[in-house]
Amino acid sequence: MVLLLCFTATEGGAVEDMSIMELPTPDVRPPKQPFHYQIRDTSHKAFYLRDNSLVAANLQGENASQEEKVSVVPNRGLERKRCPLILGIKGGRQGLSCGTAEQPQLQLEDMHLTELFYKDEEAKRFTFFKTYNGSTHRFEAATYPGWFLCTSAQANELISLTAHPGEAAITDFYFQRK
Repeated sequence: MVLLLCFTATEGGAVEDMSIMELPTPDVRPPKQPFHYQIRDTSHKAFYLRDNSLVAANLQGENASQEEKVSVVPNRGLERKRCPLILGIKGGRQGLSCGTAEQPQLQLEDMHLTELFYKDEEAKRFTFFKTYNGSTHRFEAATYPGWFLCTSAQANELISLTAHPGEAAITDFYFQRK
């Protein structure tokens, strides 16, 4: 068993955020289940499915049960110090793909995250590099450098990708293991 240690350090070298994931060694099968996380943007909007599209909104009361947890499997084929994570929903049965076109477009694809563990090239379009900044995280598309997972400032809008972090779209997320 190999441990993947993802951490962020301050300019002074102090560790701010650290997460540990167990990676199987090459002769061992991938994890049977992905890790599951609650993800919220800095406006506290959660992810949920509407007409098979992933959107973000403030879910409260009866609507809270609609929240989609993000499923995660590490991508062992990419540089580990960049914390590459294969992202999905529905318990790891649908992946968040950036597509294969010239411009990225976030889409949901039916697949199993754990099956992508050994499919390095196929897994790349589902992979995001996680970075930590204080109490929030950003997710940069592995196949489209400079493009980040984002939500709209408005509720009930599609979750998408932007090449302009910190402008109109929200690219910082709270990311907590469940």
